[in-house]
Amino acid sequence: MTTTSTSSSNQDTGAAVPERFHEALLSMRDAARPRGLVLEEVPAPRRLAPFTAALSAETVETEMGTPIASGRFVVLHDPEGQDAWDGDFRVVVQARARLDDEVGTDPLLGSAAWSWLQESLDSAGAGHRALVGTVTRVLSETFGGLELTDSCGHVEIRASWSPTTPDLAPHLAAWYELLHVAAGHEPEQAAALSVAGAGAAR
Repeated sequence: MTTTSTSSSNQDTGAAVPERFHEALLSMRDAARPRGLVLEEVPAPRRLAPFTAALSAETVETEMGTPIASGRFVVLHDPEGQDAWDGDFRVVVQARARLDDEVGTDPLLGSAAWSWLQESLDSAGAGHRALVGTVTRVLSETFGGLELTDSCGHVEIRASWSPTTPDLAPHLAAWYELLHVAAGHEPEQAAALSVAGAGAAR
């Protein structure tokens, strides 16, 4: 994430970007470039914290012209900290993936999807606390006139946690892996192409 755009997105606070937030964003350069994901820096929500930054991603792989999985990674920073965060940083993520009919009707889908996140955090070595979130199952139906032309299931994972250090590289790597696993790939297929920084950490 470029610190320049992050700074401009928080001009309404009237405060200079804290060095601690600047260093946290720079740490994301150490997250290896992910395989099979298209990354883009996007506007971050401003009301959740004085300083914010956000990144979106979607899989190169598509089905019927739609990415198999997509998501968002948001960094929140409040120099004074927030009690609910138990710290001064908060990471908020979202991951959404298309499911086949068999998986979409599995009664254990919710707990399985939550385990994808937990295992991604553990495998990336992303120290965290106060992890909370939800898993939502959605059935989408597309109509052409009065006729049903397509129906599919989606799972959406929304979660937030407080990193134990300002080093956000492991947390970004965990999100990359979550998207790959949600898209139906084994974790090792989320391995990096190189150790170059992700596109949003240039």
